[in-house]
Amino acid sequence: MVSVKKFARWLRAICTILLSRNAPADRLKAIGYVEQAVTVLETQEHDESSEIEAYPADERQWLLATTYNTGIECLHASLLDEAKRWFEASTVICRYVPDGEQRAEKISATYTHLLSRYASDS
Repeated sequence: MVSVKKFARWLRAICTILLSRNAPADRLKAIGYVEQAVTVLETQEHDESSEIEAYPADERQWLLATTYNTGIECLHASLLDEAKRWFEASTVICRYVPDGEQRAEKISATYTHLLSRYASDS
């Protein structure tokens, strides 16, 4: 079994490579991996045993920053469905970082504001 720490580090490396290519298929793979990380975070939250290694805090922060920034990039490229998926992941990840509730509110407000701008441009 791979440790959570190794999983998190490998996930970051793979997603960094995929996102640097900036192709739709690569972003799709990356968000799939991110959603797997979210599943790991959710599983840890619901497992009361201390046997499960914690998802590293720096990797949680990286996940949050990456999902939010990729959502913004997709939104600016008018890839609204893709942006929605990235923003949804970032708001879920907020549950697992310090000040997450405040961050989730800011992300939701930013997303709503940007969507309203795109709707008015159409």
